[in-house]
Order: sequence, then C-alpha cells, then structure tokens
Amino acid sequence: MGRLAGRVAGFAALALMAGPAAAQAWFGTPTPGPVSPSDQPTFHAGPASYGPTPAHVRPKDDTRGSLGGDRMMADVRRIVGFSLASKAAGDKLYGRISGLPAEKATVDWAVAKLKASGLKDAHAEAYTSEAPLWLPVSFEARVTSEGSPDVVLQSAMPIRNKTVKPATAEGPLVFVGRGSPAELANVDVKGKIAVINVVPDDSLFAAREKGVARELEKRGAVGVINAVESPGNLLFYDNRYGCDAIPCFLVGGDDGAFLESVIGKAAKAGKPVRLKLSLQAEERPNLTAWNGVATIPGKSREVVIVNAHADAWFDGANDNADGLAVFLGLADYFAHRKEKPARTLVFMVSGGHHTAVGAAAFIKAHPEIIKDTVLVMNLEHLAQIAVIQAARLDPAAGGYPAGYWTANTTETTKQAGAVNATPYVWALMGKASKRYGVVTSFEPTPSAPGDLGAYIRAGLPSAQLISSEVYYHSSGDTPSTISVPGLERAAAFYAGFIDDVAKAPRDKLKGPPPPR
Repeated sequence: MGRLAGRVAGFAALALMAGPAAAQAWFGTPTPGPVSPSDQPTFHAGPASYGPTPAHVRPKDDTRGSLGGDRMMADVRRIVGFSLASKAAGDKLYGRISGLPAEKATVDWAVAKLKASGLKDAHAEAYTSEAPLWLPVSFEARVTSEGSPDVVLQSAMPIRNKTVKPATAEGPLVFVGRGSPAELANVDVKGKIAVINVVPDDSLFAAREKGVARELEKRGAVGVINAVESPGNLLFYDNRYGCDAIPCFLVGGDDGAFLESVIGKAAKAGKPVRLKLSLQAEERPNLTAWNGVATIPGKSREVVIVNAHADAWFDGANDNADGLAVFLGLADYFAHRKEKPARTLVFMVSGGHHTAVGAAAFIKAHPEIIKDTVLVMNLEHLAQIAVIQAARLDPAAGGYPAGYWTANTTETTKQAGAVNATPYVWALMGKASKRYGVVTSFEPTPSAPGDLGAYIRAGLPSAQLISSEVYYHSSGDTPSTISVPGLERAAAFYAGFIDDVAKAPRDKLKGPPPPR
C-alpha cells in the first residue's frame, strides 16, 4: 500500500499545482483524459512484480513447439493486428466484426496457417448474416455546467437500440447507483439522463446491471450512461446494456468516476450538471461473413469438433485471439503426431457469435459432419491475467486513474462448462486444474456461454473452459493482459482433453439436455 499512497500523494500535488482557477471548475474535480492507449497496460505490474506462474505442462511429443507459449503469443499479436487495421481505417466501433474486412482477413489468415500446418483441405466458407449489423456513425456525450468548460467524454460509446433514426437527448444528470429496485425506489428519472454504476462481477457478462437501462427508459429517462467501474478510460461495447429508443452509452472508468464525483458535488453546491447526447447510426443488412474449416482424418469417421471464434469487439486479445491462437497450435500439434487421432478432428474457425453466428451456418452446411460428431469443444477466453481492483478513488482527491488495479500471478478463473454431456466429461475437465494448473471453478456447470450456443441447440455434447473479466468487450482487452504461461496451460489441457475424448466410447459422452 506504500506505492498506492505515493501515487495518491502525487496526484494531490498535481491538483494543487493546477491553481485556484482549475480548482473552481467542475467543483474541484479534474477533467478526465482521452481513451487509454492500447499499448500501455491499465493495471499495475511494476519492476518488482512476480510475473505469471510458470507452466511446465507442454506435451513431451511436442517436438515442433506447436504449443509453446511464445509461439502462440506471436499469433495473438497477429490476430489483434487485424483489429488494429480496422481502427486505423477509422471505424468508430472497431474490431474483427463479422461481415467486415477485418473478420475476413482474420479467417483467411487462419486458413492459411492451417494449410501450412498440413491440413490440406483447409478452406473458408461464406455465409450470410441473418440480422443487420448496427454501427454508430457519429456520436457525442457532452457534460455542461454553469461556470465550467464543457467536457466531452472521450470513452463514450453508444449501444445499439431498436432504431437507426438520429437520436438526441439533453437533461440533468441523476446518479442511480447500480439500479437495483431499492436504489430506484425514491429516485425520479423522468426527463433526466441517468448514470448507472456498472460493476463487472467479474465482467460485463456477469454484472447485474444488464437490463437496468431499459427499466430507466420505462420510468421516463431520456438517456442513460452505463459507467463501467474499470481501469483507466476504456471503450466498452455490449448490447445487453442498451435501450429501446432513447440513446444509451457505455463509458470507461475515468469518465464514470468524473460523472459520479461532479454529480455529488454539484448537488451540494446547488448547481445542476447536464448532459447532451447525440447519436447517428446505420444498419448494414445481408453481410457476408466467413468460417474456416479443416480436417485431420482419424482412425474413425466419428468426429470431435474443435471450435474457436475469430470475431471481436476492439482489440479482442482474450476474446478471442488467445482461443484462436491455441486452436492453431493444437491443429499444428495433432497434424504432426506420428499416429492418427482415434477420431477425426474437425477444426472450425467460427465467423463469430457477437453478430453473425458462424456455428449455426456451419451446422446447416455440414449435416454429414454433425451426424458423426461425438463432442464439440470450444476454445474461448483462455489466458487473460487476473486483474483486481485494489482501491477506488474519488478523482477530486488526487486525479486519475480513479482506481488502482493490480494483476495476480495466475489467469482468470475458468468456468468449466459441459452441456448435453455426461459426468464422465465433467470428470475429464477436472484434469484442467489437477494436472495442468488451470484455475477453474470448484465444480462444473451445466451451462456454456459464448460460441457453443448453436451446437448446444443442435443437441451435441459440448464442453469448454471460459472466463471473462473487467476487460471483456473493451479496448483494454489487449495483448498486455495475456499470460504466456497461461496459453501453454490451456493448450496442454486441451491437447490431453482431445486425446481423452477421442478414445472414449460415444455413449460415455452424450448426456441428457440441460433443464430449461
């Protein structure tokens, strides 16, 4: 905590140096800065940090180094590079978005890697997105108050709503906490713009504030800001925090801390703080997205599908460059083993599930593969370093960052999920922690979020390790958050899991469907 105290003292000194004029603006709260740069970590890991726990689990027959952490990390960076090309092209909502050039470039590159590994039938398959892609064209979130210069929130990112008509809103700000029924019981949001404190538990996927924005819209709010309590000042995107017709935005940690601070101080001073929101969006229907498919023939026609999705919001290092990198390492490893696998391995680069669902298109295009499939394993969110919030700060007390975040020596805890599967499959997944050092939940769960949805609906036994943390669906999901030993741990587990599943009798894998 000595280092933290020093940082806070330093911020306080900077605030004093700003002088009386700066102290008067925004009730003494310093204004937030730009979006955090993607090439600089937003968590603390100083020169004395222990670093990630080493891995000593690579298969002994991996003579090519296919499952080596540094090799897979190079692929993570290459995959993220396709997202950065989208950003450089000026895309407001950038990333490897299904149906747009960066996604196709990623799939084409992955197919070329599979061919280079000896999977001669590797190829890309086009499919049409069933729903139009919503994209923001121009937008702004501008904070105003008498006696203070306007502040444009740099991390503000609009969320898809049900209309593409230009949307504007202006009104006084009201802070509603996490938006629970207890917190909303005595708050009037009619005609106002509500600010929700979104707390990732452990990520936007798990945060309880999903759906609160629509409830506030029903209560008469004219706009909503979802302020994500997170490191730095990151961009976020997640449709589950959107509204039906009014403009709804997500903002990063520093912008959110600024809003919370000035709303409280303005109320004490008896001065209103207002927000102006503007949004123009477009829809692109019938986009062509791409899957990549390749096969390693086995001793049996029965199939094990290995799946990893290629699409991403923003940089997408953990979601899902690390999963795709491990996928490519596994394909190279199994392609060069001396013996054929017990069952045929089908490697499927999914065009995605955030917008255009690649797995559904694959199932429709390949009934001959699906009928012989004994299990699907999905590689997703595999090697992100665990980052925790060590302290929460009011920016008025010392500036930004408004929170102090630090890294652990292990990766994020993985949910071990198996659906349409048997306890035998659950037991095999238990080897992740016991044999390979992957940190998992204490017991498996009969659910599997992410890219497995279409396979589960098709009744296929499906399994995965998956996690998500504070950087989920954000511009902070960068290569700096990926653990190289974590890549090796995940790859070694899945290599062993594929072997175990390939040898197991089919009736030991197929289980009952999950309860509704």
